[in-house]
Amino acid sequence: MYKRILLKLSGEILMGQYDFGVDSKVLNRIASELIEVQKSGVEVIVEIGGGNIYRWKKAQPGINRNVADSMGMLGSVMNALNLEDAINSMGKAKALGSVKISSLIDYYSSRKVTENIKNSIVIIGGGIGSQFFTTDTGAVLHALQNNCEIVLKGTDVDGVYSDDPDKNPDAKKYDKLSFGEVIAKKLGVMDMTAFSLAEENNLPIAVFNVENEGSIIQATQDKNIGTIIQN
Repeated sequence: MYKRILLKLSGEILMGQYDFGVDSKVLNRIASELIEVQKSGVEVIVEIGGGNIYRWKKAQPGINRNVADSMGMLGSVMNALNLEDAINSMGKAKALGSVKISSLIDYYSSRKVTENIKNSIVIIGGGIGSQFFTTDTGAVLHALQNNCEIVLKGTDVDGVYSDDPDKNPDAKKYDKLSFGEVIAKKLGVMDMTAFSLAEENNLPIAVFNVENEGSIIQATQDKNIGTIIQN
């Protein structure tokens, strides 16, 4: 069992049955699973995206990228606050933001994580707090800053495939990959900034289907779940 993990969640996972926003059933399931993981003795940090609220790639034509990314970071912070509230109705969580909104959320630092991680699930919103970087990069950076053993990337597929399994029924699922193989095969696991940072610092990444009930708990206990990527 891992001692400390970082779970990367996309904002889209929270949409559940909807096309926008948050499905409370999904939110509460994730919250309850995270509490169960924490009770098992694993320290948990969650990095959450904001794509269910705003994505710069789907922004209106002509919008400045700096502005669009800023709006996306705010969406990520909103999700962090939402998940914090859901967890606090059953357990204990602390949301931190990589953008300074002092009246709404405490500003992220590794010291703040250390102060809270023993008793609370720590949730980080806002990515790294800068435009042109995704929350994937935030996940890897914050995992490294806070001595996490692995990044668990929760997606809507059960691992990394040779092709899109929804479009190609012959796509092959990989159980294990090296960082070099992912690059050589051009497999879209994460954005390359995040991926290169993980490779350089020998930080393993596990990709699994977070939509399956109990999958978060399983991912912290079963090192063969999904696809594991490491040097």
